[in-house]
Amino acid sequence: MFVRLLIFLIIGMVVYRAAKTWFGGATQRQVGRPDNLPQRADDALVQDPQCGVYLTRSDGIALNIDGQELYFCSEACKEKYLAGKTDSV
Repeated sequence: MFVRLLIFLIIGMVVYRAAKTWFGGATQRQVGRPDNLPQRADDALVQDPQCGVYLTRSDGIALNIDGQELYFCSEACKEKYLAGKTDSV
């Protein structure tokens, strides 16, 4: 009985980690720097104005609009933001 429970827990953990990687874990990693590089102490956190994700300036995609520097987590968020700006103008 205990062995079956242990096997089901191990299988469940493997399935959970695989699903997490396939469906969401890789999306934020595409933009960032490699994990083995140290983060700079002066690298401040900024919020993506489109999706609300917090990221460091060095990981973000910068866009200057009317003298204001904005940072996006991905190229897709930047394009959505720009599309929303042109629709509202």
